[in-house]
Amino acid sequence: MAEDRFKDFDPTRTIPQRDRASVKEPVLKAHLVLLTGDKAGTHYPVKDDRMTVIGRDAQCQIRLQDPDASRKHAAIQPFGREFYMMDMGSTNGTLVNGRPEEKRILRHADKITIGQQEFQFLLTDSDGNPILTSNAD
Repeated sequence: MAEDRFKDFDPTRTIPQRDRASVKEPVLKAHLVLLTGDKAGTHYPVKDDRMTVIGRDAQCQIRLQDPDASRKHAAIQPFGREFYMMDMGSTNGTLVNGRPEEKRILRHADKITIGQQEFQFLLTDSDGNPILTSNAD
């Protein structure tokens, strides 16, 4: 049943920019905050109109200097008001909240482990205030 949530999701497609004026719901901004290593505390914005790729490759939007991360390890893709994380066939896999995941809808405060790096996924409103969501969704 969970797979039905992904039936219209295409990770190779760029999501068209939404007309923000017609959106009644608050605009959500997504960020990854690095929790480990020398650069702990670094904030990385997640694109709200296209895929954000994480890995060692120079073309990744979030580039890691981690031998345990694949060149294109994982990606986060906006889809409507949600953000999907998907492993891109990495050698060592991607963990969300300590569990291996191939694809998953991310929730505020989820922890993502890629190689030796741990990130926290945060949602904020346009003013930077945290959005609290229920993990029961």
